Amino acid sequence: MNLPAEIRAYVTERRDSKRERDLLHAIRALPRAERLQALAPSLELNARTTLELIDRAQLPQSDYSEILKRGLREADASSVTLWLRATVPHLGWRKVFQILRKAAAPWPSGGAFAIYHLPYCFAEFLRLPSQLQPEFCRLIEMYDGLAPLPFLDREKRKTIAETARRKSDRRTSHD
Repeated sequence: MNLPAEIRAYVTERRDSKRERDLLHAIRALPRAERLQALAPSLELNARTTLELIDRAQLPQSDYSEILKRGLREADASSVTLWLRATVPHLGWRKVFQILRKAAAPWPSGGAFAIYHLPYCFAEFLRLPSQLQPEFCRLIEMYDGLAPLPFLDREKRKTIAETARRKSDRRTSHD
């Protein structure tokens, strides 16, 4: 069986749970280092279905990092959530925030699109721990400082700044 060709054929057709299960079984039978090589070419054909397979393929964390970085480069404002949904649960918020800091670019950019969608992700599939809220607010401030984010009004900016300062105030009071 030519697995990459099977995957490419599958992502261009209607989804079938039995066939998808068989493909995932074959993908997981590959050495972990080879799994992404079999899946990545299909992202160009149908990102939505390929990202569903990627999410369930049990890849190494470094591969999920690369997929998120690719998503930040290639995704538009509406599709970035597909890339986040497939990678965030495997990476965790700290790693995602680290990747977003390194990908920082003014609006419109993949990172800024992701920043917009992250609060929905917190509610939908992976809660943000309260100790990371100030870090998220500092990330928003960083992106907003590069170019004003159109989805933030004055009141939201004020709330974000206060939340971001709370963590730094706690740090200085412990010193």
